[in-house]
Amino acid sequence: MLDPARYDAITFDCYGTLVDWDTGVANAFGPWAVKSRFAGTVADLIERFARHQREKQTVRPALNYRDVIGQAFENAACDLGGFVSEEDQAVFGWSVGAWPCFPDTIDALRNLKTMGFHLGVVSNVDNASFEDTHERMGGMIDTVVTAEMVGAYKPDLKMFEALFSALAARGIARKRILHVAQSRFHDVAPSNELGLDVVWIDRRHGRPGKGVTIPSEAEPLIKFDSLEAMCDSLGRKAILETGSGE
Repeated sequence: MLDPARYDAITFDCYGTLVDWDTGVANAFGPWAVKSRFAGTVADLIERFARHQREKQTVRPALNYRDVIGQAFENAACDLGGFVSEEDQAVFGWSVGAWPCFPDTIDALRNLKTMGFHLGVVSNVDNASFEDTHERMGGMIDTVVTAEMVGAYKPDLKMFEALFSALAARGIARKRILHVAQSRFHDVAPSNELGLDVVWIDRRHGRPGKGVTIPSEAEPLIKFDSLEAMCDSLGRKAILETGSGE
């Protein structure tokens, strides 16, 4: 059970944790697959896309995320015998802000705000895409760090150092931060390296395949299958300590 008294801020990975990255990518690929009469499966395309995306983020860390995913889409389709035009790349790149939130995201953020936590996001995304996403999530995030701001992509530790600096400017120490993420590769592993408490939200629990997830054996402080379950844990601990509740 998580102890809410240990933390002043809860920070999140966004796409994959708050936003259903796999569904967003699949939905964006769908119209292209129909139009181009793509012979492969969207699942295969997504897995190859994830590999190409990671390669581009590593080799060109300053490349805007919209361009990263547009080019990764083109490379993945080419691997499987498909063709992606520059227009297709651009349409896909601009689709990020429309990717759907998980059903429990907005309620979880609202509950955490009610509990008094400062909320942050550290995300491998461009500023414009996150602005669209943030508006759809209700604008509840207090501190935002994007790849475009830093010129790097997670798991690069520079992303987390930028987060620590931003929170320190608001009087929040590193030891008072709880990080929450779906990706063990992008978030759990670097959090462990930095001594940051981290929760793994297993968003692929019960779902087939790997999706856009890159495998990692990094171990979190604790695992939940949903943000709702994590909020329940924080809330139960608070009730036990205060003796409030029915």
